[in-house]
Parts: sequence; structure tokens; C-alpha cells
Amino acid sequence: MPRDGKTNRSGSAAILELDELQNLFAELDDPYRAIVQICYLTAGRIGEVVNLRVEHLRNGYVVFPVPNTKTNETRKVVMSEPLQKVLKRIKPAAGYLFPSGSKTGHITARAVEKHVKLAAELLGFEGVSLHSFRRSRLTHLHEQGWGLHELKRVSGHKSLSQLQAYLGVDQAVVDEKLKQADAGFEVA
Repeated sequence: MPRDGKTNRSGSAAILELDELQNLFAELDDPYRAIVQICYLTAGRIGEVVNLRVEHLRNGYVVFPVPNTKTNETRKVVMSEPLQKVLKRIKPAAGYLFPSGSKTGHITARAVEKHVKLAAELLGFEGVSLHSFRRSRLTHLHEQGWGLHELKRVSGHKSLSQLQAYLGVDQAVVDEKLKQADAGFEVA
């Protein structure tokens, strides 16, 4: 089951394990699957991802420009091999990556949320929201040993305290590390 999770729209977005993410992706069809995969792989906010345009993909990076970021700072994320595969699968020739007939011209976050909620319910996942993909990615990278400053660079958070609020810390892992750290300590 996902870690943490929202109840009645309060609390933090659930953190999904890799197998849970894969199961959730499998329940979604494109373009919704591609959108949440990009959210995960770039640690992007849903508003940043649905606003992506073809011209934001350049020189091996996904560039999130100022008008689309929460922090009003341009942020770029390298296109890893999995990210390149997702982009190749859906990339239109011009305009928005996820065009639609809506007044915005692109698929809305609300439309994505509807599909994600349905898929999560089918899988029995609780507390999953669109922010789960960003929070899961940052937590997974942290668990792989990434430093906070590196994660801050990827996420675009303005402060370390904001970033730390995203990271799910598994108490069992903390307990085990503390036991290992104290293994050689002698008490007289």
C-alpha cells in the first residue's frame, strides 16, 4: 500500500513504490499515462507538465519556463532514456505536448486527476493525488542517496525545508540505520 496519503483532501499525497507506480501506469491510457510518467520522471508539478510545448524540449532537456513554474524560475531536467521513450511515444510536431479542445488548448489537470483517481481506486490505492508522482520521485531519489541540494535542483524548490516536507522517511529504515550506527559502540 502507498505510504502516507490524503484522507478527505487533507494530508500529504501518497508516496507510491515503484511496483505501485507501474501498476498505476498500466491502468492508464495515453495521454494520461504519459502525463503522469513525465510528472514522475521530471518530478514535475501537474501544471508544469500539462503546459509543456514542443519547443520546451531542447538540447536533451525538458525546460519548464517561468510562466509555468510555481517558483517563477526556469527549471530544466535532463531527458533520461525512459523520459525520451515517453516523449517519443506522444510528441506532436508543434504546440502543446497534450493538446485538447479545452479553452486552455491543452489537457487540464482536472481531466488528468479524474483518470488517476479512477485508476487508483481500481487498484485499491488510497491517498493518491496528482502530487503523488512528484513526491514519490523525490523520495525515491533521496532513498537512492541523492543529496538534498541535488534534489532541490531537480524539484525547483526554493528552500530545503520545503523540499524536506516532500520526502517520505520510512521509520523502519531510520531505526535500522541507527542500530547499525551504534553496533560498535561499547557502554561501560
